[in-house]
Amino acid sequence: MKKKYLVTGASGFLGSHIADILSLHGYDVCLFDKKISKFKQHKQKMVIGSINNLNHIIKASKNVEVIFHFAATADLKAANEDPFQTIENNIIGTVKILKACLKNKVKKIIFASSIYARSEQGGFYSTSKLASEMLIERFCKKYKIKFIILRFGTVYGERANNFNTVQKFINDATSRKKIIRNTIGNEIRNYIHVSDVAKLTLELLKKKYENKYYNIFGKKNFFVKDLLKIIKKNVPSLKVKFSKIDNREFNYKVDPFSYKIREGKNFVKGKYLNLDQGIKNLIQKSLSKEDKK
Repeated sequence: MKKKYLVTGASGFLGSHIADILSLHGYDVCLFDKKISKFKQHKQKMVIGSINNLNHIIKASKNVEVIFHFAATADLKAANEDPFQTIENNIIGTVKILKACLKNKVKKIIFASSIYARSEQGGFYSTSKLASEMLIERFCKKYKIKFIILRFGTVYGERANNFNTVQKFINDATSRKKIIRNTIGNEIRNYIHVSDVAKLTLELLKKKYENKYYNIFGKKNFFVKDLLKIIKKNVPSLKVKFSKIDNREFNYKVDPFSYKIREGKNFVKGKYLNLDQGIKNLIQKSLSKEDKK
C-alpha cells in the first residue's frame, strides 16, 4: 500500500513543487489548501480547507503518514501589516496541524520554516516561524512524532509569487525594462532554484535526517547586484537603479544569521526576606490551616 502524504499550502509556490516530486516518485499525495491548485495532477487528491479549521485538517490528514506543513502567511510585508492574522495562520494554524497529527497518529511532520527564523529582521514573520519551530519540536518530542524543520533561504523559480524578490525583479525587467533596488546591492543572498529545493526535501525524507533542523539555500554567496547583472545580461535594454539609503524595515540587510537571545538583566534591589523566615512563615500558615480543619 502506498504511503499517503499530505501537503498543506499545496496551491502555493513551494507546496506545489513538493507535491509534484512526491507524485513523481510514486507516493499517494493529498493536496490541502483554501483554493484549488492550478498545478494539481490527475492522480493527486485535492481537499479544500483552512489550517485555521481543525476539523478540516483532521479530515484531510486521516490515514496520512507524513504531513508537509507548507501553509502560511509567506509575504513579509503582509505578515507585518496584519500581525494578528499572521499569528493566527502561522502559529495557531501550526498548533492545529499538531493536534491533527496526534488525533490521526501521523508519524512525521516536515515544516517549511524560513531562514528568517534566525534573523533579527523579519518582524512578525520571523517571530511566527521561530515560535512554530519551537512548538513543533517540543510537541513532537513529547508525543513521539518525528519532525524535520526546513529553513528556506531565497528560493526562486517557476510559480513564484509576485512578492518573491527574484520574480519581482524579472517581472520589472521584462515588463518595465527598469528595476529599482532600494539598497546599494551589497546584501548577500544564497539563491536556490525551487527544483533543487524539491529534490533536497525528498532526500530529507530518509530516516537519518529525522528530528533535526536544516538550512536550505544555494551553495554560493551572491551580492544582489550580481543577480541584477545576470538579469541585465539577459535583458540588455534593462536599466537598474540603486539607492544609497536602505529604508527597508523587515528584510535582512546582509545575511540572516544575526538572531540574538534576549538575556534578561539581573534586577536586585533593596532588602529581601530571609529564606529561613520565609519558609517558617509558610509552614506556620499551613499548620494553622490544618488546625482549623
